[in-house]
Amino acid sequence: MGTRLGGAAPKPLTPILGHPMIHYSLRVFEAIPEVSSVVVAIAETVGPLLDRALLPYPRRCYKGWVPGGPTRPESALAALRALEEDAPEVVLVHDAARPLVAEEDVQALLAALPGHDGAFLGAPAVDTLWQVDGPTAREAVDRSRLVRAYTPQAFPFATVLEAYARGLAEGFHGTDDASFVRHFGGDVVWVRGYSWNIKVTYPEDVALAESILEGKGCA
Repeated sequence: MGTRLGGAAPKPLTPILGHPMIHYSLRVFEAIPEVSSVVVAIAETVGPLLDRALLPYPRRCYKGWVPGGPTRPESALAALRALEEDAPEVVLVHDAARPLVAEEDVQALLAALPGHDGAFLGAPAVDTLWQVDGPTAREAVDRSRLVRAYTPQAFPFATVLEAYARGLAEGFHGTDDASFVRHFGGDVVWVRGYSWNIKVTYPEDVALAESILEGKGCA
């Protein structure tokens, strides 16, 4: 819902250079020939707004939206369930709040997946990281083996579907899709992606996303 972002529109519909934020992600995935179906999980009250927002944009493989759940994992599982009839071999899970995903990054992710149970885009941590307790800094953390996880994340469809179903049934609280697959012993790799693949969370992120898109000339 984007409560930290503020504004009148739900986060996926927040205008970015005059287009709803989600338009940019959909455009990238629909340009990839391997992608045959796209389903969006969104709050049921927002679904009709999404329909209206996407009317101006022709779609090749967008199949519509399904009601999401109260948490991100429950929303991801709802979208996966909606794809079961298509029986895909591979699924990509992406956050609508990341409008700057690059097509070449998605292709690199798909190329890295075979032979593994999952793969995600990421970037090495470059800032100094501290463990804190409220306002108190406790200890600097060795960042040499730390990676910031992005989306999309790619999986064999049956693997991630089972991981989400089992994980939620057991009360597991994973923070992303890969954490559910790893929780059940899955082999997950990461693929370096562009650092501009930011998650739009705060109002200043909108301005940053617009600056990047304007620089890329892809609005």
